[in-house]
Amino acid sequence: MSLVGKLEDLGLAEILQIVSLSHKSGILELNSRGRTGTIFFRDGQVIRATATTFPEHLGGLLLRNGLIDPDTLRQALLIQQTSSGGRRLGQILATEFGVERTAIDALVRAQIEQIVYSFFAWGEGGFVFELGEPEALAATTLDPLQFMLDGGLNPHWLAQEGTRLLDEQRRQSASAVDADRLLADLSAQPATTLPAPAAATSAALFPPGEAQEEVVGRDRQPFNIGIELFEELGEASGLTPQQNGQSPGLHLLRGMLEELNNPSLGGGIILLILRFASELMNRAVIFLVKEEVIVGLGQFGIEPDGESADVRVRNTRIPVAAESLFSATLTSMTPTRVIPTNGNPWDDYLCRQLGGRQPQDVFLGPLLSEGRVVAILYGDNLPELKPVGDTEALEIFLSQAGLAMEKALLEQRLMSSTRV
Repeated sequence: MSLVGKLEDLGLAEILQIVSLSHKSGILELNSRGRTGTIFFRDGQVIRATATTFPEHLGGLLLRNGLIDPDTLRQALLIQQTSSGGRRLGQILATEFGVERTAIDALVRAQIEQIVYSFFAWGEGGFVFELGEPEALAATTLDPLQFMLDGGLNPHWLAQEGTRLLDEQRRQSASAVDADRLLADLSAQPATTLPAPAAATSAALFPPGEAQEEVVGRDRQPFNIGIELFEELGEASGLTPQQNGQSPGLHLLRGMLEELNNPSLGGGIILLILRFASELMNRAVIFLVKEEVIVGLGQFGIEPDGESADVRVRNTRIPVAAESLFSATLTSMTPTRVIPTNGNPWDDYLCRQLGGRQPQDVFLGPLLSEGRVVAILYGDNLPELKPVGDTEALEIFLSQAGLAMEKALLEQRLMSSTRV
């Protein structure tokens, strides 16, 4: 099974987050303007990365950083070539020559990160993601030109950091362009009619770490979802949520709310909700609420026997009018805690669809847009028989996600009307 597409349609950050949530193994191949790159995943973790733009091999990296000398490298490569069992170069250096394993791992980790981050600048091109255990791994253990980690790197973290670095690079490039334009304008002006001082830079307008929205028109003010929440939680005074006696999940809000400023409509917001839920519960499913039926849309943690979890979730359909564990949430349009009712046909059906066991506690959080429930987040802690913990932060995030959905819809309609 493979996933094929264009980077223009589905960016690397979204691909990494999908693999992270699904805990899949496989190989992602990228190509853009004659460059090729590969990312290897095991159980959702990044364990290896290669790129034609990074030709340096592990031995060269260790030499450059002073961890080994040329003679040690030659001996290690000879041992690798004559050994059976596909021993990796880093393992030989650690066991046979006493090179510190943690230092080797740190260099490999940094190199993998650098390679993956470089892919975020590939704004166009194609990708192919092949599911399954990477068969090429066994063969490449003999290749000193490759970098591979046993533990792996979290794709979700790589996606966040890669996006941040790309945004920073774009802001620096934009600042350089603006400076060039300003100098050109000044040089074209007579000495007696110099323009007023240039506007403050973005760093002066926005505190460090706060999200910015693209300014459209001179009079439009910067917009930051949830800034009032941060002030109420005490972050303006430097206090942590824990110091204020708030829910421990509230510390997750800042980064997640910042990402809500400019998500792709629909899919991006849903993905952010699942990512947030993954920090607080073992399993979660997003259900889309249509006019007559509730339909499964996305999931993490669901492990049914004999069938793909994604297929099982997307084939799950419950009538809106039927009595089910969703009924109270649809009526009140507020988050609820429920226990599936034994004997209720639709609750029994839902439990079967999600793996066959009945959870001790279920969290249901509605996503509201334009005055109605458009989606419901289902969450539980199976296979552990324990209730879902504090969801205050998640409930706040869901309310802001609904506002972001409305904002994205409004902007889409405005753009459509402008084109007409």
